[in-house]
Amino acid sequence: MSKLKAVLFDLDGVLVDSHYLHYRSWDMLAKDLGLNFTQKQGDDFRGMAREVCLERMFTVFNDRPLPSKEECKELTDRKNRYYLDLLHNCDPDELRLPGAVKLLEDLNKAGIRSVVASGSKNAKDVIRCAKLEPYFYAVVDRMDIVKTKPAPDIFLKAQEVSGAAPDEVVGIEDAVLGIEALRAAGFKCVGVGEYVKDSDADLIRPSIAEVTVKDFQTLVEG
Repeated sequence: MSKLKAVLFDLDGVLVDSHYLHYRSWDMLAKDLGLNFTQKQGDDFRGMAREVCLERMFTVFNDRPLPSKEECKELTDRKNRYYLDLLHNCDPDELRLPGAVKLLEDLNKAGIRSVVASGSKNAKDVIRCAKLEPYFYAVVDRMDIVKTKPAPDIFLKAQEVSGAAPDEVVGIEDAVLGIEALRAAGFKCVGVGEYVKDSDADLIRPSIAEVTVKDFQTLVEG
C-alpha cells in the first residue's frame, strides 16, 4: 500500500489570496490602455500565464489586435510592477487564507512534505510576503519549467523535488487548469473553492480551511 509523503500546493487561491492584487494590477494596466476590464474577466485569468492574459485582454475582451512582441513584453512587465508594488504593501494576514497555516503545520507534524507548484514567476516573493517560508520543503515556480498549466510539467517537477514517488503525492488546486495539469501528471487531486466545483478532482472542498491531512491520506492510502 502507498503512503502519503508529499502534498503539492498551488499557491494563489489555495494558500494565499493575491488574486485580487492581480485583478487590481490588470485593471490598472487596462485603464492605462483605455481597455475594458471587469472582475468577471479577471476571474478567467486564474492559472493563466501573463502573456496569455494580455492576449485575451486585447483580442477576446476588447476585440483589438495584439501589440508587437516588444510592446507586449513592456506591458506585462508594467503589470508585474504594479502587482509587486501592491504585494509589498500587504500585511501577511491579508495574504494568508484562513486555515492555510494550520494545514501546513499539521502536515509538518505528520512528517509529510509540503511543496509549492505555482505557475507564477513571483511565487517566492509572495511566500516571503505571506511569511510562509518555514513550512515548505521546496518551491517550484514558472522559472523551473517550460510549459505552463494545463501541461503537467510543474507538478511533475514538484513531485521529483519532493523525493516522493508518483503514487505517494497529492496535489491541491483552485483552478480548472490546475486540476487538468494534475490529471495529466497522473496524480490524485483535491480542488478547493467555487471555480473547481464542477471539475473532476478526486475531492472538492469549499476552502483550504475544510481540508485535512486525513483527506490527503485517504486519497493515497485508502
